[in-house]
Amino acid sequence: MGSGNHFLEVQVVQEVFDPAAAELFGLARGQVCVMIHCGSRGLGHQICGDHVRVMDTAMARYGIIVPDRQLACAPIGSPQGRAYLGAMAAAANYARANRQLLTEAARRVFTAVAGIKLELVYDISHNLAKIETHEVSGRSLRLCMHRKGATRALPPGHSDLPAELARAGQPVLIPGSMGTASHVLAGVAGGGAFYSTCHGAGRVMSRHQAAGSISGPALRQRLEADGIAVRGASARGLAEEAPAAYKDVDQVVMAAAAAGLCRKVARLVPVGVVKG
Repeated sequence: MGSGNHFLEVQVVQEVFDPAAAELFGLARGQVCVMIHCGSRGLGHQICGDHVRVMDTAMARYGIIVPDRQLACAPIGSPQGRAYLGAMAAAANYARANRQLLTEAARRVFTAVAGIKLELVYDISHNLAKIETHEVSGRSLRLCMHRKGATRALPPGHSDLPAELARAGQPVLIPGSMGTASHVLAGVAGGGAFYSTCHGAGRVMSRHQAAGSISGPALRQRLEADGIAVRGASARGLAEEAPAAYKDVDQVVMAAAAAGLCRKVARLVPVGVVKG
């Protein structure tokens, strides 16, 4: 599953804000769900580091100047650009396969223990670039959309949506923290930011700050007192991901919806958390 903010979480749908979309997604009040957040187990991070170094040395020949080395880039059709896109696609495919395996493992457990099936609501990648067509100043352009800390939120009727989701728009999965809520949203017509919205609550404390000010064992006790069973690889890892280290996800989602980037569909609360 990986470390950091990656998780497998058993949740209960506490509120439904858009009954029609929730029904289309297969969600209902009181329903038990599993949300999985994981990536490419460090492969994507290594690819980024490797290609930042390559592009850092190549920018001068393309006349590119950036204010921060982490923004190192190259033309998309250049050898450096094509190499990066290929490596990034490999990491995205790895991450998708990884999530499929974790989902299948969860399915087997729920079938064996509770005799029920898990049906997939949606699977989407994040923190990557995709080639998409968008209208810019009245012109239709193919763009390389890089969403970092953001996720795609296609509106109802968008041509990239499967037919069964066309009426509601794309499901958008927004994790909060292991002690607070997560949200399922949907894309909206006219959504700004190239049909993008937030990817999660976002941190207010660094991992170092959280580990220095929060006790992992005490946090586990507080969560379990609230009815949330927690399984983590280390006490420090739990402290780094404490709810207090994150923004209020309800306020973040409210702000995104008020900005016209998405609409609320359902709010889910955790009952069991597995951290890498």
